[in-house]
Amino acid sequence: MDWPPFLQLSVPVTLAVWVVVTAVTLWRSRTRLPEIGPALTTPPGEEPPAVVSLMVNRWRPDEDAIDSTLLDLAARGFLELRQPGDDPAETTVRLRKGDGRSLTPYEQQVLDRVQRLAVAGEASLTSLAFRSWSEARRWRSAFYREVIEEARTRGLSEPRLSRRIRRTLLGTALVPAGCMFASWMWVAAQLHAGLADQITGALIGAGAVFLAMYLAVELRWSDRSTPQGMRVAAEWLAYRAHLVAVEGVTDLAPADVASWGREMAFASALGVLPTEEALMRSRVAL
Repeated sequence: MDWPPFLQLSVPVTLAVWVVVTAVTLWRSRTRLPEIGPALTTPPGEEPPAVVSLMVNRWRPDEDAIDSTLLDLAARGFLELRQPGDDPAETTVRLRKGDGRSLTPYEQQVLDRVQRLAVAGEASLTSLAFRSWSEARRWRSAFYREVIEEARTRGLSEPRLSRRIRRTLLGTALVPAGCMFASWMWVAAQLHAGLADQITGALIGAGAVFLAMYLAVELRWSDRSTPQGMRVAAEWLAYRAHLVAVEGVTDLAPADVASWGREMAFASALGVLPTEEALMRSRVAL
């Protein structure tokens, strides 16, 4: 079967060009961490710990965002963490009235989890564990989605691919899909297939190519920092440098939030607390 010159390599060539252009676009739109200035001894802004956590992790989901939210709720009086024995794993969570400030949807989500599992207003950290991976995944997805929404509202992040770029990529995806349609029609004609079969097969082939490219563009890519987000991230990373140098931070137990306050929540958000002390990594954040 002698292929027409314009069809012989049309699909692989146009598809390869599209893949390269898309890969370059994604690479150029990735979030880079800013350069860190001199260490700051106080929290540089009013951003919630969960937003800070995702911001310094290039907007990728991280369990520290959940851990730090629970610690922040405790620091603000919505929860009380108690350690009755020597083992931090025995820590319990008790519901309280809070400081009167309204909660964000993801903060309310953590509080609702505690409230739902509490007995007489109190629950152990281990009791917060999910019973199935699917339930935990849904819970986490909802949590991170709300954190990203708040970050966008604050002007700190934006979609990695803008609407204009997505439309351009999807528009150019029609070229290899069209080439697949033409190639399929030509092959089917050479095999003396009926016109209806030719069109059906060509539409299926072109649709499959376009669907794969559509999913690549519309995949839930992580956000990227705005110029303001880069500036704020630099300040929080400078504050992280201070926390790393503070003696005793790595030895903190969950109940120590009563004396450390929100500073401990930010230490968790910035990844300063050791992994084994993470409150909800193996529990709510499954």
